[in-house]
Amino acid sequence: MKTTIDIPEPLYRKAKVKAAVQGVTLREIVLAALEKDIDPAARFAGRAEDEPHFDIDELGLPRLRRAKDDPAVVTEAFLNQLREQEGI
Repeated sequence: MKTTIDIPEPLYRKAKVKAAVQGVTLREIVLAALEKDIDPAARFAGRAEDEPHFDIDELGLPRLRRAKDDPAVVTEAFLNQLREQEGI
């Protein structure tokens, strides 16, 4: 479905920069933001609820997992969200 929305210029510029940095379209940024706000659990769809959010690499260090098509950048806010979900 197509729609038109008015986005304040400063927010639009930030979104365009984020899209460029991540190598995705503005559409993908907007859809990811909507999905995250409306259905945060959808980011982890297809993953068993009890499956950990990380793997252990060859050096024995934890490495966060994400879907191959997930353009998200690991930020402190994202880490805090994972900690909250895991009860840490």
